[in-house]
Amino acid sequence: MDVRSIILGFLMDRRLTGYELRKAFSLSFSFFSGLSYGSIYPALKKMEKEGLITLEVQMQDGAPNRKVYTITEQGRREFMASIREPFPLERQRYGFIMYLFFFSHLAPQERIRLAREHLLSVQKVRGELEHASPAIEKHADTFQLMCFRFGQRFFRDLERNVRDILGEIEKGVGNETDHDEGKGTEESP
Repeated sequence: MDVRSIILGFLMDRRLTGYELRKAFSLSFSFFSGLSYGSIYPALKKMEKEGLITLEVQMQDGAPNRKVYTITEQGRREFMASIREPFPLERQRYGFIMYLFFFSHLAPQERIRLAREHLLSVQKVRGELEHASPAIEKHADTFQLMCFRFGQRFFRDLERNVRDILGEIEKGVGNETDHDEGKGTEESP
């Protein structure tokens, strides 16, 4: 799902400011979508020009003006058409696996360090999800809660997998296939 459809989906339920959209995006999709915050505001500007949303600027004394976005009927039609389209099974790109594939070129201690650092980053995200759980469970509808729980299971399983990989690396599994540093960089005659 592209950033436009996500924005329209959030606006289907209520009017939101840009800040509220960023916050909703962060809680709901930032771990899975690969879309960046930086794509939200340009999309909002373009969607307003296309008549999919409207913008109301609310003046505030002593604070920045609030920009409140509302979906239009045209925006509702576009969202409903987009959510009814079949969605393809996407190949997941997981950077750690791409690095792991070439770990035989690293010294054993570098492998351990990198795997530990990655495990810590996975645990951090998992902790953020656990911390957000009470608020999400309080406000999410059934399907939003299904998505959240999917994310919790995904990161729990990911943590277990990375922990298993780290355990194997720490035991020295793979050391027998070490490459000499720089091997394969020589030019052939």
